[in-house]
Amino acid sequence: MLEKLSLSTKDIKKYRLVLESEVIDEVEKLARDLKGIRLCHINSTPFGGGVAELLFSHIPLMRGVGIDADWQIIRGDRRFFTITKSLHNALQGAKYLLEDKTKRVYLANNK
Repeated sequence: MLEKLSLSTKDIKKYRLVLESEVIDEVEKLARDLKGIRLCHINSTPFGGGVAELLFSHIPLMRGVGIDADWQIIRGDRRFFTITKSLHNALQGAKYLLEDKTKRVYLANNK
């Protein structure tokens, strides 16, 4: 159900021309403790929207500091994405009751 996107690695040192060296040094220092950790971002689309724009530049930079980051696209039907939207809204405070039937649809798309 997941499709892995192919992204490059970007060296954060190239940003020394536009950022203060202290900022780059701090990012590299903080990243040392995360070196080798695996992080997978899951999103419904590789195009459009703030999340896709963020991940397109964010993941190569994370890889550049040693984090094993990737981005995978989840596929599903209209019912599945209606459920995920409801869950998204619930995480932001909206009331939502996850019924058994809805839960089965959600879990079936996440195998």
